[in-house]
Amino acid sequence: MNKVLSLAYFAGGSKFTIEPFKALKDSKHKLKIVYTKEPKKAGRGKKKKQNSLFEEVIKNNISIKTLHDFKNLENIKLLKELKLDFIIVFSFGLLLPKEILKIPKYGCVNIHTSLLPKWRGASPVQHALLNNEKKTGYTFIIMNQGLDEGNIVYKESIKIYDEYNYSSLLDKLVKLASKSLVQNIEGLANNTIKPVAQNHSEASYCYRIKKEDTYINFDCSASEVLGKIRAFSCSPGAKCYIKGELIKI
Repeated sequence: MNKVLSLAYFAGGSKFTIEPFKALKDSKHKLKIVYTKEPKKAGRGKKKKQNSLFEEVIKNNISIKTLHDFKNLENIKLLKELKLDFIIVFSFGLLLPKEILKIPKYGCVNIHTSLLPKWRGASPVQHALLNNEKKTGYTFIIMNQGLDEGNIVYKESIKIYDEYNYSSLLDKLVKLASKSLVQNIEGLANNTIKPVAQNHSEASYCYRIKKEDTYINFDCSASEVLGKIRAFSCSPGAKCYIKGELIKI
């Protein structure tokens, strides 16, 4: 592709969001800005600490902004001024309003770590492991205002090996998605890729993991207990009480 695309990247900021950033940064295209979520207060001093993605972006001298929501219209004005071709979104944690979705020429592309329409929502990798599934994958979609309901650009499936836990499986999916990300947005811009509608009748949903979900119930089957241990390893960790003491597995 000869044309240089103008890009923005929206991501939540965990270490897993760095790989797609590097793929965009190292391409011939122009990554103009990164948006990530505002830092949370942490530690004994309750000081705000920037996330892993923020620190990586700063090292590479690329413009980055943090936000809590989209109520500040200055962000929308800025994004319009950048004349973007694509906004790439991964694990952002905020729904993009229609004003943002309409800005890039070719749309907003979301990286989702399941084989959509299966496991729409916030925790697809954990739910694949909780259910001891044998296959998962990642999907690129053109975002709309629905929850992971956009047309499919590309998806790739992988086998879930017994030794995979949440951290290792997500790492595998992110690395694979990052390798194919640039060629897929180029295909969209070239009109050689035609997004396909999801079969909404086959959709399943996963919820945001809560603290109480991480506790093990030993009245469940062994496979269910194992699924929970894998789904929450290494973070936040499955937990149980043994002789009154809280144990993280």
